[in-house]
Parts: sequence; structure tokens; C-alpha cells
Amino acid sequence: MTGLAAAGAALREKPYLTPYAEESLDLPLAFEWGEGVPRLTYRDALPQEWMFGVLWARCGTAREGKILWNMVHTLRQRRCMLKRLCRVCGRTAIDPDTGRVCWVLPSALAGDFRSPWPTAHPPTCEAHVGEALASCPYLRREAPVVCTVGDYSPIGVLANLYGEDDSGRVVETHHQIAVGLDESHLLPRALAIQLIVQVGDLQPAPHLASRRRVVGRP
Repeated sequence: MTGLAAAGAALREKPYLTPYAEESLDLPLAFEWGEGVPRLTYRDALPQEWMFGVLWARCGTAREGKILWNMVHTLRQRRCMLKRLCRVCGRTAIDPDTGRVCWVLPSALAGDFRSPWPTAHPPTCEAHVGEALASCPYLRREAPVVCTVGDYSPIGVLANLYGEDDSGRVVETHHQIAVGLDESHLLPRALAIQLIVQVGDLQPAPHLASRRRVVGRP
């Protein structure tokens, strides 16, 4: 196997966005009082664990061990969104010639490229559109649309909400719901697991979907 082929095989085994079992960490959640309202925190919280006014789920970064194929690594997902990196290889998804970003969006877009569209799914570089379409269970189910994006901005988080029971224990009250960055009444109780951005200035790019696909694991 050539060096290039070996690199490709390794990539198919280790997609950038996908977490590993060994990256799961304990979440010592607690509530603290600030500005008159309880705020979700960790008992040993660090300042960088908040972004956009919300606490983020902790993750390891070892990328070793059993791959959790149907899950998303919180910090790598957020990094992809903010830096416009490819969900497959973790490198830039920005076209150096046009400055536009290659993105795969769900079929619900239904050809309406005029309206902004919210998504929690990171970009995909042109080189890996085929692999993403072939290997991602969600994308296979949704018959997605391949397009390029000229504008995007963070608008919310996919999060779990927490409260306290009668004994003072921190308990989950809502699982994986969308919370807007302007919903100040919910953000203090939220543990963010994915960043949601709104993409705009969309242009269809169906020719990218016809590139050679590499079938990965389900």
C-alpha cells in the first residue's frame, strides 16, 4: 500500500468529527449562583469551558480506542464550525480561490437557496464530500444537498438542560434541544454539546457529490 493509500485508509477509520470511547469524561456538574440566578458549572470549572455564555461538555482529545460512529465530538464539532474545517479530515473547507465554504445540507432545504439555513453539521471539504455522503448515517438518510456557503454565523447550541431535584442533585430535564444564543433564560441551565450556525448566500454544487465516494463504516 502506498503512503497516500495508507493515509486514506487511516482517515476512513478515524473521521475527525467522530469521538472515541476513551474521550468520554466525567462531568462533575453543579449549580452556582451569579447575578441572582443559578448557573450550571463544574465543581472544578475553568474559565475557558464557557463560550457564547453557555457551559460546554467536556471531552478528551486522545483519538484512540473504540470509535463511537453515531456520536459527535463536542469540541471538534465546535472547532469545525468556528474555523470552517472539514468534518472528515479536520482541514479547511474554504475554497482558496473563491473564499466560499463547501457544505452538505439536508434535503429539507428543498432547493430554497435564498433563505438562511440553520445547521449543526460542520462543513465538508470538496475532497471529502463523497466520503461524507457514503459513510455518515445521517447524511445517507436525509438525501442531502451539496452547496457552497458565502455567509455564516453562530446562532445557538444543541444542548441538554439541567435542574436540581428535591435533594439538590443535578438532573437532566431536557435532552438535546436547540437553544438560541439570545435565550438568556435557558443558557444558564444548558450544557452545550454542539454549535448551531446559520448559513447563507447558498449556491448549489451538485457536481461535487459526483466525485469518487469511499465507503466507510455505518
